[in-house]
Amino acid sequence: MSSEAQALLSEAQNILIDRGQQYGDADILFHQIAARFSLVLGFHVTAYQAARLLAELKNARMDLADTYNADNALDAINYIAIAGAIADGKKA
Repeated sequence: MSSEAQALLSEAQNILIDRGQQYGDADILFHQIAARFSLVLGFHVTAYQAARLLAELKNARMDLADTYNADNALDAINYIAIAGAIADGKKA
């Protein structure tokens, strides 16, 4: 893996830690997000699906942008990491 890719993952990890300190437990947050999505959509959405949907939002923003935006990429990486942890039954 290139040093650039490693630096991006390191930055994503730092952001994930910062957001955890800022917003609290990701498990609780993503279950709350899923509950809100469920109310709006009218069917059950899991915390895993909520994290995946937020990653797709960031991916869509990257598709529409004329230039690369690291913030969207970093957020997408972290949402996928959270989705993976939730899917594996681990603490997000």
